[in-house]
Amino acid sequence: MCIRDRGWTALMLAANYGHERVVELLLQRGAEINLQASNGGTALMLAALFNHPAVVRRLLRAGADTAARGASGKTALQWAKEKGHAECVEAFKKHVQEVVAGRPTATAAGGEGAGGASPGGAFSAGSRVAKTLSPAVEAERASSGGVAISDEVIAAVERGDEAALLAWLEGGGRVDATYERGEVSGLTLLMGAAGAGHERVVELLLRHGAEVNLLSSDGDTALMLAARNGHERVLDLLIRRGAEVNLRGCGRTALM
Repeated sequence: MCIRDRGWTALMLAANYGHERVVELLLQRGAEINLQASNGGTALMLAALFNHPAVVRRLLRAGADTAARGASGKTALQWAKEKGHAECVEAFKKHVQEVVAGRPTATAAGGEGAGGASPGGAFSAGSRVAKTLSPAVEAERASSGGVAISDEVIAAVERGDEAALLAWLEGGGRVDATYERGEVSGLTLLMGAAGAGHERVVELLLRHGAEVNLLSSDGDTALMLAARNGHERVLDLLIRRGAEVNLRGCGRTALM
């Protein structure tokens, strides 16, 4: 069961935490900018709500919908005003001035001319389904002779110890073995490495066949965890190896 609101994307996560360069990368890779979570929130609303003016400016330049309203009925600008985020409010005012003056604001690197995707485009997040391991499949894989994952292996992945991980894999360890962290289960080694930003470990796991689009019980994929923590190089690597930028886990995407 998801702890957060359903419908979050990787772009929303990146905007929520103010990772401007990750937002830029996701937009360049076709992330849909105006998707809304179950509570109506958008990437722009999250950036405005949590006072990330640079991200607000980037999303506005890319064509973010300023009229969208969440479940509370508030727009992104109204959130910025209510929270007293003056720099974010100023970004909206400047955007309006530019629009009135007739200067285009949606042709930056993430726009349609540079390989970005416009809202409602053919690459719809609704058509992307995250891959999960059912209990039956997981049980079958666990009984297939693989070496059980240990706390030492988990710690090796999370600290970026390539040698220890490689030794475990070559000794029969399953690359998509899962583990738990607190109330979250279904975490894979790839998720752990991506969330910690260990690019070389991520590359090692992918070379050994790690499935890039699995999701945890909390609705996170490796891509979402990399986006949340601002690991741009890991994000780029995962996308190049088949991670779906508009895939939804518990309704949210990496952009969210």
